Amino acid sequence: MRKNNFLIFCISLLLVLNSCGFQLRKPIDLDYQSYALTGDSSGLSKLVHKQLSFSDIKENKDGNAELVIEILNNNFAKRILSLAGNGQVGEFELVQTIEYRFKTNGQWTEPRRLEAIREYTYDPTLYNAAAAEESYLKDSMIEQLSRSLVTEINNLGK
Repeated sequence: MRKNNFLIFCISLLLVLNSCGFQLRKPIDLDYQSYALTGDSSGLSKLVHKQLSFSDIKENKDGNAELVIEILNNNFAKRILSLAGNGQVGEFELVQTIEYRFKTNGQWTEPRRLEAIREYTYDPTLYNAAAAEESYLKDSMIEQLSRSLVTEINNLGK
């Protein structure tokens, strides 16, 4: 009896997982054979190179590629979000902004802008922890922007 209940539970669990539409993430299928990324040499460009290499698109460093990605600006800003009662900083806001444009079929698109914002609580007594959290948040913003940029590339021809 217990064996049958366990079997029914496992089958129903598999049916629920199958019906919810769960799928593993696949590489983006892009229609370009080569790309060039200009104007930036930061962590953002490294992540974009990595994501495009998963799609088997070859990098063309001389700029004569089917897809040219030009990073016009890559700015990071750290602003005070709130102050505590004693005048010390209570929260910071981190803002990473990129401006870029694409060139496909010999035509440049209008410049576009992406922005990632993070907030975190700051405690001066926990300086090392706050610095580690800020570094982690910066990395997550760069990762978010690179994924958004590749998604924009995917939506170019549509």
